[in-house]
Amino acid sequence: MAAKMKYLSKHSNTLQQRISDEGLDKRSHKWVKMNECGLVPEFPTYTEDEIRELTLGVYQVKMAKCDSQEHVSEDGVYDILIDNVNDDLLSAKIQSRHTSAKQYQCWIGYFDGAVHSWYCKCKSGSRVVGCCAHIVSVIWYMSYARHLPDFTKGVRDWSVGILDASNVPDPIDESEREEENAHSDMEE
Repeated sequence: MAAKMKYLSKHSNTLQQRISDEGLDKRSHKWVKMNECGLVPEFPTYTEDEIRELTLGVYQVKMAKCDSQEHVSEDGVYDILIDNVNDDLLSAKIQSRHTSAKQYQCWIGYFDGAVHSWYCKCKSGSRVVGCCAHIVSVIWYMSYARHLPDFTKGVRDWSVGILDASNVPDPIDESEREEENAHSDMEE
């Protein structure tokens, strides 16, 4: 892993340059939501271990499930953007965990069954040794979670764990329980 990190550290983010050169981050460039156009990109599938190897991150992969659930709607849709011209690229807008009014645009380049590049507009999004949590969230969802039959869609409903006070059984007085036990012992 150290050799891979050293090798990657000598490279620049070619996807960042491509995004800038082709104007893929401009409003004039039309990205389409994957669920609206009916096209599903042939995004590579990975195990969680393979995602850790690819992204060089343990923490980001742990956070990916929570981040993905936050971005998946009730009907199971994660707003992934695709481009009809560039079939080797997808994009997503990811909500900041720290600032509610801030979203980060990120792009992931892939072909031949593998993810090859990424770029995010967050502070650490242009690094090539590892990647930011926004990128991992998209990779984790697209390559792993969407293929799971039991992937929890949407934000978890914590209210299901709260008891309804009107349905709580009456507490049993321990002295009554002892009397019942003593009485049943005498009958035997």
